[in-house]
This record gives sequence, structure tokens and C-alpha cells, in this order.
Amino acid sequence: MLAGADAEAYDAFVDSAAGGHAAQARAWADVATAGRPLLPRFFLARERGDVVGAALVLRASAGKIPAPAAIVERGPVCARTGDVGRVVEALARATRRHGVARLSVMPYWAGDDARAVEGELAKVRFRSVQELDGAHALTLRVDLAGKTDAEVFAGKEREVLRRKLRQAEKAGAAARRGARADVPTLERLHQELMAAQGKRPKPRAWFDALGASILAHDGPGARGAVFVCEDGASANEPLAALFVSRHGAVATFVLGAASSAPRSYSKMAPAMAAAIRWARDEGCATFDLGGVPMDGDDDPKRAQIAQFKLDFAKTRVPLVGEHARWF
Repeated sequence: MLAGADAEAYDAFVDSAAGGHAAQARAWADVATAGRPLLPRFFLARERGDVVGAALVLRASAGKIPAPAAIVERGPVCARTGDVGRVVEALARATRRHGVARLSVMPYWAGDDARAVEGELAKVRFRSVQELDGAHALTLRVDLAGKTDAEVFAGKEREVLRRKLRQAEKAGAAARRGARADVPTLERLHQELMAAQGKRPKPRAWFDALGASILAHDGPGARGAVFVCEDGASANEPLAALFVSRHGAVATFVLGAASSAPRSYSKMAPAMAAAIRWARDEGCATFDLGGVPMDGDDDPKRAQIAQFKLDFAKTRVPLVGEHARWF
């Protein structure tokens, strides 16, 4: 584990590098491993004394015994696309020395940069293993840079969204930024949603770690925030809740769920709009809506989620998908 000058160098690099992501921050390690059989390890790559790469490596384990597989979620972090190949190769050598037989990575770059990074990965023999239900490789983004509140939600493409927000407001629904005390509400709504879909929810340990590692620091520069939509006409009954991570100039929707209570308006839209306003006020230039289905993905649940997100942004943005290599 990192300490002292190495820990400071890691934090500074991940927070400032163009390819940085919240999932690679040291503060996220406890959340990433909560309730999962994973052991966290940190990696730093230096060239002539300067840090050129960093990674939070999650290694599968059986108890305290590490398995021969490791993953870097939304990393490794690099400052330049041209560094990715060399950094990933160095990471591969380091993990192989520690008994890793399969390493998967997904550096966080978008658009043309994503295509360039995929080329770098191919040079060091990493191949795409992206699956339709895996970490998203296609997303939607809201441009926040220099925008007023009206401008963020302006345009014909957001006409449906504005109507949904007006309907919710007229019905007495209101969204607010939550606090650590609202994490149980997010957990409960998430559990209800997963049960309705026949899926396994995130464990309580994940929500406990979220509160302790991320939401305990809620001042300026916070690494994330919870937002709750409540029904003012029903004693502020929680209708929806979501968590948004923040890293540098990018805020990303990570997890959200709405109550099954019937309402004539969108329960999630006010909470998402509040999160976008918060990100803008925090100085973020981009709000990442967290992924939409790839071509060929006909899963109805993912399609429904994507339709909601398309109210906020229309242009699909490619990201680097998961790539892996066996040694």
C-alpha cells in the first residue's frame, strides 16, 4: 500500500491527469472492494523521476489468498494518450511478477482519444473483452462549461425534460442534495429496484464504505454527493435517490433508483437535474450520465434507463471498453 511521498504523488497525479477517474482515486479503494472478494493494490509508473502512470489494481482473492486475475477499473491513469501503451506494459510486468495471469484494463478516455488509446492497447497485446452488460463503453454527456442554469437545460432536444421537471414541480416533488444520513434511503430504493428486476443488489458494505470514504467529506471539492427527490404532498416521502461521483472537471452518475410508488410524473428527473446543477456549481465542465447500451444490446431494462438519460443529452460518446491480456 502507498504511504508518504508515494501516496501524495499518486493523489496529485490521479487528480490532475487528463485520463483520471474517480474510480482510480485512493479514496475509492474502500468502496471498490466493499463486499467483494478483491484485494486493492496501488501502482505508480515513473519516467526520469516524473510520474507518468498510476493505477488502483483490484485483484481477485479467495479470502486472503490472491487469485491470478486482476482488473483496473477506469484505468490506469495517464496524462497523455501516447503514454498508455508503455504504462500498461509496465503494469503488466509488475502484476505478472506477483503471480497475475490475466490483467484487464479500461483507461478513461473519450471520443477520438478513446480510439487512439485502443490502438495503444493493441500494440501491447491487450484485446477487447467488452461485454454488453459490462462497464459501459458508450455514454452520454452534458456540457456544463460556462453554462447558466437555463442554458444547461435549454434546446429543443431537452423539451421533454423541461416538461417532466415542470410536472414534478407542480405536483409538489422537490429534489435536494442529501448527506451521509441519506445513504440508507439510497440503499433501500436500490434494493427494491434490484428485487423487482430479479438481480442481486450491492451489499450493505458498499453503502457503508460510500458514506465513510466519500460522503464524509461534503465541503467544496467533495468527491461525490447524494441527491434525493421527495414528495412534498406526502410528508416528504423519498421517491428517488442517486449518487454522483466527482473527479476534477467531470461528475459521473454512478447509481440511482426510484420508488415503486405510483406517480404521474418522473420521480428521478428532479434528482438528476439537481445533481447536474450541483456539478456545474462545483466547477465541473462535464456531467457524464453513466452509460447507454452498445449497438446490438437489446436488453429492455438497459434500454429503459437509456431512454431516461436521452432526455438530458442525445449525442453518444464512445469510451475505452474493457481490454485484457493473458500472460
